[in-house]
Parts: sequence; C-alpha cells; structure tokens
Amino acid sequence: MLVRTLAKSAIVGTWEWDPATGHFLLDEGAAELMAGDVGLAGHPLRSERATAGLDASEAARFLGDVRHAAEQEDDVAIDLWVASSSGPARHVLCRGRIHRNARQQPVRGEGTLVERADPGAGTRTLRELQSAAVAEAIDEAAELLIAARRAIDATGKPRLRQLVDVLLLEVAREIASHSGATEPPPH
Repeated sequence: MLVRTLAKSAIVGTWEWDPATGHFLLDEGAAELMAGDVGLAGHPLRSERATAGLDASEAARFLGDVRHAAEQEDDVAIDLWVASSSGPARHVLCRGRIHRNARQQPVRGEGTLVERADPGAGTRTLRELQSAAVAEAIDEAAELLIAARRAIDATGKPRLRQLVDVLLLEVAREIASHSGATEPPPH
C-alpha cells in the first residue's frame, strides 16, 4: 500500500531561496502552488509574494521553518496543506536544504515540493478488509462454540454448559455490535 502511494506521489515543483535578499525563485509548479500564479515562475519574489497562494498560516509556517533552518539547522522539512478549488486540500511535502559557506553562513536554500498521493480507496479497502476479517473470526468462534455446546450437552455437565452459554452470549453481543455499526440507523 505504501509503495503504491509513494509511486503515485508527484513532484509539484522546486524553489530556491537567497538568504541575503530573502527572495525566492520558483519553477512553474512551485509558482502555481505557492504563489498562486504560474506566470511568476523564474522571477525573484519577496517571501510574501512567493507564498501568496498558500493559506496565511501555512505561508507563515513555511517561511518560519525556512528561516529556522537557516539559523539553526540545514534541513527543511515541512508538511503543507494547500487549499484546492477542485476538491479537498492537497498534502504537499516540502523537503529542502540550506547550503552554507566556509564560515557556516547560509548562502542558498533549495527545496522540492512533492504532492502526497491520496491513498483514498485503497485505505478504505484495507479498513473494510480488516473489519471483514474480524467479523469472520467472530462468526467462526460462534460456530465452534455452538459445536462445543452440543458436545457438552451430550456429557450432561450443567456447569460446563453454563460456561459455554456465557461465551456464546458474549460472542452474540459482539456480532450484534458489529452488525449495528454497518447497518444504517432506522428512520
């Protein structure tokens, strides 16, 4: 499942950052996603303009993380949620690096934006399969307990019959709780 999700992930775009000027340089994909205007690709952009296509909180987080990486770390790793006019928000991973000179001052930043594929139906299918496996196991337990009760009835031991009846009752409750979760409520 994870392999299929990763295989469906796609590079959206790339960005570069000049710490001296604070300007970003975006390729077409990054310009469309981050700046909200593909026509800004290849032009040096102030940080506010470079992130104008992002929600204000996402833009602030992105810029803050890039500045933090320049001050204290080298790696930029941000998960962005980008609003989409054509459906649900897009989950974009931003992975980058701050390059430094010999005196350890930041001289350039660069990064890649990768859109995570929505596992969607595959995830639901896994959940449904897990739920079906649980239901099958409970059904099998019920069948085995019914067979055990028949065998115990043949022995004539009332204490054993009481114990198996308690187990049957609990399994029946479990079956009822699972069937109630999948059936629509009555109107």
